[in-house]
Amino acid sequence: MKPTILCYTPTPAPWEKELRQLCALQTIRLRRVETPELECKVETLAQGLRPARLPGQGAPLGEPMLVLCGLSSGQLERLLAALARAGARSCLKAVLTPHNAQWTLRALYAELVRERLQLS
Repeated sequence: MKPTILCYTPTPAPWEKELRQLCALQTIRLRRVETPELECKVETLAQGLRPARLPGQGAPLGEPMLVLCGLSSGQLERLLAALARAGARSCLKAVLTPHNAQWTLRALYAELVRERLQLS
């Protein structure tokens, strides 16, 4: 799988420009996710596939979320450091795993929110 970042932002985020630049420098594909695609499986979107039919329009998520797919450890370290410098420290982030690949983006978001609440 080509290194990919799935990026969902309900409203434009001030750090998106830096993210686009970083992805271009590191040859990481940046895939913007729209609200109807939140019902699609993470793996499907990470592979660059577009579903033939999108489920109905659900509610937007409450905050930005990034899903990091197929990045090397070096790419991951550089990306996380750059995002912190750009002010995206609180943005929800996940790494694509065999466990969450079949989840929808909305389900992954719900799990990230639950985990954050447990840690606070």
